[in-house]
Order: sequence, then C-alpha cells, then structure tokens
Amino acid sequence: EFALAIGEFNIAREYLQRTLDNDPAKSASWLRLAYCQRYRHRDDPDLRRIQHAWSDNSLDLQSRTCAGFALGRALDDLGDYAQAAAILMEANAMARANVPWRADIWRELVERRLVERSLPRVDAASDFAPIFVVGLPRTGTTLVATLLGRDEQLRERGELNWIPAMYEHLAEQGKLYDRAALSKVAQFVTAQMRRDDTPAHWYLDKNPLNFRYLDFIAALFPQARIIHCRRNLRDTALSLWTQHFAHADLGFCYDFSSIAQFAHGHDRLMSHWREVLEVPILDLEYEALATDAGSALGGIAKSLGLSAPPSTPNASAMPRTIVTASVWQARQPVYTRSIDRWKNYAAYLPEIERLF
Repeated sequence: EFALAIGEFNIAREYLQRTLDNDPAKSASWLRLAYCQRYRHRDDPDLRRIQHAWSDNSLDLQSRTCAGFALGRALDDLGDYAQAAAILMEANAMARANVPWRADIWRELVERRLVERSLPRVDAASDFAPIFVVGLPRTGTTLVATLLGRDEQLRERGELNWIPAMYEHLAEQGKLYDRAALSKVAQFVTAQMRRDDTPAHWYLDKNPLNFRYLDFIAALFPQARIIHCRRNLRDTALSLWTQHFAHADLGFCYDFSSIAQFAHGHDRLMSHWREVLEVPILDLEYEALATDAGSALGGIAKSLGLSAPPSTPNASAMPRTIVTASVWQARQPVYTRSIDRWKNYAAYLPEIERLF
C-alpha cells in the first residue's frame, strides 16, 4: 500500500504478487494489482493471474468481485470494450448485492438539506485558508489537487473525512446551530488540516462528497474557497461504474440508474448552495483541464495568489502520496483519452445514452 501511494509501482506489484500467492482471498489486492500498470499485452502475467481469479468459483464473493473490476480495467486498457462491459456488468451486480444503496434515502437527504435554515458563521481565522475541491467523484478532483499542490503556498491533504464526520457529530448532539460548538469544530478541523509540517497559506481537502456540506463549510470557514469540478455526465457515469469503491457512501456507483439519481441530487444541491452561500464557488471543467491544465487552472490559481501550473506535469512536481482510485492516472502526463470515453461502450451499455 505504501509503495503504491508514493508511486513505486514495480515495488508495489512485487509485494501484491507475493500477497496473492500467500492468500488469494486478500480481495483488495486484486484491485491494487490492476493499478500498478497500463496493460498493453494479453499475455501479461498479471492479467492472466487476474483472469484466473475471476474464473475461480472457489474464491469468496468479495475477492471475485474485486478481480472482476481489476479484469475490466485491464481489458479497457487493451481496447476490448465488449468483454470489459460484460465482465463489469457481473462485477457490479456482485458489488450491488454487497453494498445496497437506497435512492429514497438520498432523495430525503437532499430535500431536507434544501430547506434547512442557515447555520451561524464563526469568526474566520486570519491565518488559515482552506480550499475544498468538490463535485461528483471521478470528475478530476485528484488531478486538480495534484496540480495545485505543486505550489509551495499550498498543502494538499487528500480526501479527508472530517467535514462529514463533524457534521454528523454535531447533528447527533443537536448542536448544529450552536456557535460555540461550531467554533470548536472549526478549531479541530484546522488543527487536523495543518498537521505538524511547514506552515502554508492554503490547505486543500479534495473529498468530492463534501458538496453535501457546503453550508457547514461556509459556517466553519467563511474564508474558504470551493472548487467545483464538472465533467461530461456520461463519462462520469462510466468512470464511476468501472470502479470498485470501499466506502459505503459510494454504493450508488454500481448501477447506472442509481448514478443518475445521485447526480440529480448533486445538481440540485449545488444550485441551491450557489443561491444561498456567500463563499466563492469556482467551476472547473474536466475537459478543459485535460486539454490545457495551465489555462483551465490559471484563473483559479490567480484568485488564490498561486502560480499557474503548467499544462504537463513533470516527475519532480508529483505529489508525495496518492491513495485514491486515481493512484495510477494522477501520476501520468495529463491526457485527453478519457474525454468521450463513454462512446467506446455505447453499443454495449445503452443505458449511458438513455439515462444521461
């Protein structure tokens, strides 16, 4: 896990191979193995290993599910979209049975958030400025954080869970409207984001699902900046559907109709926040970012007082650690092949065009 996070893919691959030799039921290792390279040949030994695991009915359901997502990723690399779609349909059905997601609960949450009264604002800390990168998952949040994180004035903290955890904590205590409690939470989250390294002006949290709590963020940090990542919804839906996620919050990703319902709720909430919140919300299009990252981020970097990033990363500017599903992609040169990727699957997954 550590070698993968710091981009030492060959070392990670060696350990993952040994892990799976010892115990093929280490389910997440199948996914991690698929993250270690871009597959170019059908006779790749890792690909054969993953195919064998997918076909092994003696493996537990979770391990086979992970092997299915890993195999789908490898076949996508090879351009075998028909077979990738067929396997991913089975793998998604397995995952869906394990991680149920209820659209009615999501709709109720969205409706409740739309009518809740405004939270009281706490006094802004003069020496702390947080940035929250939000949006639907797989819309370029990791790429944005990676590019902005090169600036010495900014500390990129990955996907933190403090905002949703603290919101639920105060909600359970009935203290969401208690200014003193909000102030304590703001101090706590500030300490967690600062940690103990060299101080900086900006601190960045790229948890995309924080879009659910922008009113909470605005109350805790009136000085915050929000970067909202957007992407062609068909590409977003396909990218979500082809990933296996560990977190229950992402249980909607295993069914296209659920993705469509979640995306609709996301759009309603973002429209609402724009109307009622005073914190700046800066939109960033994935397609523009992938085509010319420097230009796409130039305006945002300027508003933050950061240097505009170049359009193509170099190895020395890469982040020290990446621990999301974008662990491989975020370390490659910025590329455009993910734009209109859904068209590769249109003949095999007609619901992409029908639902989005």
